[in-house]
Amino acid sequence: MSNSLPSPQRAHEALRNAGRRGTSIVFAVMITVLLVALIFAANENDIIGWILVVIAGGWLLLATVVVTAFSRSAKKFGQAVDSARADVAAQRGPNSGGTAVVDEDTHTRHLKLDHSFKIVQVQTRVIQQELAKDQEADTEMVDRALETLEITAHNGRDMLAEHVGRKTKNRDQHDDGQGETIEGDVVR
Repeated sequence: MSNSLPSPQRAHEALRNAGRRGTSIVFAVMITVLLVALIFAANENDIIGWILVVIAGGWLLLATVVVTAFSRSAKKFGQAVDSARADVAAQRGPNSGGTAVVDEDTHTRHLKLDHSFKIVQVQTRVIQQELAKDQEADTEMVDRALETLEITAHNGRDMLAEHVGRKTKNRDQHDDGQGETIEGDVVR
C-alpha cells in the first residue's frame, strides 16, 4: 500500500489539503483583483481607481488575518483533541481498571463450562433423590443421570483440552478415539 496512514488520518489530511487549496485559490483571486485595480488606477490616474485599490488591499489584509487566526485556532483545537484522546486511552488501559478486550472464544467457553457444571449439579440431585428412595429408586433414571454426568465431563474436558491446544484422550467407553463431543439426552 502506498499510503501507510490509517483511514482517519488520511481523511484528516485530505480535508486539510482541500482547505489549503481553497484558501490558495481565494488568495490568488484577491491578489489578481488588487493587481487589476492597481493597473487601472495607475493608467487612469483616477481617484475612484485608487479607492478600489485601497478596498481590494483591505480585503486581502482582512482575509490574511482571518486565515491566520483560524489556522492557529484549528491547530490548538487539534492539539486539545489529541490530548483528550490520549487521556481517555490511558484511562481505559488494562492496568487502570477500565475497559478491557475480551476474547469471545474464551467467554463462550466459560459460558459452556458454566452450563456443564449446572448440568452436573442437576444430575447429582437426581441421583441423590433416587437413592433416597431406597427400594423404590428408579435405577434407569440413575443410570441415565450417570451417563449424562459422564457425557458432560467428557465434553468439558474436551473444551479445556482445545483451549490448552492439545487433545487428551479419554479412555472411557464413549471415546471414539477422535476426541469429538459426545451427544446424549440430559435427564432433569
